[in-house]
Amino acid sequence: MKRYFFGKEPRAVATFVCHIVNGTDQRARELLEHELTRSSFDRRDRDLTTELVYGTLRRRGTLDQVVGQFVRRPLANVQPRVLEILRLGAYQLLFLDKVPASAAVNEAARIAGRVGSRGTVGFVNGCLRALSRAIVAKGPTAGEDPRRALPRGDGEFCVLSRAVLPDPERSLASYLAAAWSHPEWLVRRWLGRYGEATTRRLCEQGNAHPGVVLRVNHLRTTRDGLAAELRRTGRWPTPVGPDHLMLDRAGDLGDLRAVADGLCTVQGVAASMAAVWLAPRPGERVLDVCAAPGSKACQLAELAGGQATVVALDVSQRRIRQVAENGRRLGARTLLPVVGDGCACERLFAEPFDAVLVDVPCSNTGVLARRVECRWRLSPERIAEVAALQRRLLAAAAPVVRPGGRLVYSTCSLEPDENEQAVESFCRDHPQFQVAQAENILPPDTGDDGGYLALMRRADQE
Repeated sequence: MKRYFFGKEPRAVATFVCHIVNGTDQRARELLEHELTRSSFDRRDRDLTTELVYGTLRRRGTLDQVVGQFVRRPLANVQPRVLEILRLGAYQLLFLDKVPASAAVNEAARIAGRVGSRGTVGFVNGCLRALSRAIVAKGPTAGEDPRRALPRGDGEFCVLSRAVLPDPERSLASYLAAAWSHPEWLVRRWLGRYGEATTRRLCEQGNAHPGVVLRVNHLRTTRDGLAAELRRTGRWPTPVGPDHLMLDRAGDLGDLRAVADGLCTVQGVAASMAAVWLAPRPGERVLDVCAAPGSKACQLAELAGGQATVVALDVSQRRIRQVAENGRRLGARTLLPVVGDGCACERLFAEPFDAVLVDVPCSNTGVLARRVECRWRLSPERIAEVAALQRRLLAAAAPVVRPGGRLVYSTCSLEPDENEQAVESFCRDHPQFQVAQAENILPPDTGDDGGYLALMRRADQE
């Protein structure tokens, strides 16, 4: 596909990004940043493009549910590029307040003219105009029929003149999945584990527009010092813990001098806890098994006051360069980036480590608000595959932990297959390790990210 098949204006670029992300394994954030860098957009257009990309990807399930009520054919029979135009237009109509309906519809029709025939333009125009006419109200009132009220977050709803959602009385899972744009199989899992109230909270948090969380780098500054620097550049941070500040809208992170100068790094509250639990000390040898992009490895060096040797291992040559770059930026001078397979730790390292972090690749169900495309790439089979890899990585780390040493296992997942069950299986196979502490962290509890942590200690003697 040509780069600018859809066009070069904000809505066209957003449609292009969503189309590629939904059809490939490309990460939304990376592709969006690349496209914005190549564009000549001003601040307003960059913000609009960003909102359209993240919002449309995040709400894809709901958008398909609604759009499907206004077309006369199955969505599977709509060309992917045309469906993406419909999604983007419907997102503006249903979830945005400052975009006039006429602008959303007319721009969608204009983009459709570039990818199809006159009939395609009429199809897109007719569908979106019918949807626009069906919108009755937007606000805090849901009305009496939940099938007509789309939850927009923060107690707001978009009420339509006709039922577009499944009946919650007939299938709560189907309703929640459609209303809150999550895979139905995942909602069913959560309902069985957490019940309705917590599942609703998880779904709502998964559609939140999270701010940017910055973890202060204590090798360079303090939280108060970081806050002062951010305020000096026109940002107004909110404290979200002793080591974190949140920005509602950070703009381009590349424009934040505090990030570029290594005063802080982008890292969520829950994600930061793994290194804290491992508690590296000066003089220790520490291993981060799956280190890229390096935030946790740099944090380990920082927590030890820059006096612990931190080996950052990752299988990707490209990503290990990113680890090294972050280490230089944050002043983590005792960081040693190493390219290697985390499943082969015993072969790679002759000397044992005092402390080992195994922060594994996972399903990302604890960070769906940030990794907006992940929910549509998941399946029960995919979770089983990644759980098997996680257990191999954890088992491979065991031999390189010295007697008396510490091992932290962490994920950004909410699924027991990847969390408690993995640790229980590991401890059965490695009785020399004992769980000292474990915790499930739900995203609504942090207002940001979620995940799982387990701290294990190896017996002093075998």
